[in-house]
Amino acid sequence: MTPHQRPVPPALETTTVYVTASEPRTAWCHVCKAWTRFTGDVLYLDRGGVSVVGSYAGCEVCDDPDDREADRG
Repeated sequence: MTPHQRPVPPALETTTVYVTASEPRTAWCHVCKAWTRFTGDVLYLDRGGVSVVGSYAGCEVCDDPDDREADRG
């Protein structure tokens, strides 16, 4: 019996994709009760278009790194 050769699969096409963040939007912070929260979307861009793959958020007051260091020090 002679061995059969497996066909070689075609080479994959090279595609460039980008992951970027949208412009942040102002939002209400439920912790410090002010319009100091920011939120935005994580965008995936490829030849097929744009997809939202996640989100990010934070608060200018609650998440201030200077305040955290003062609490430790």
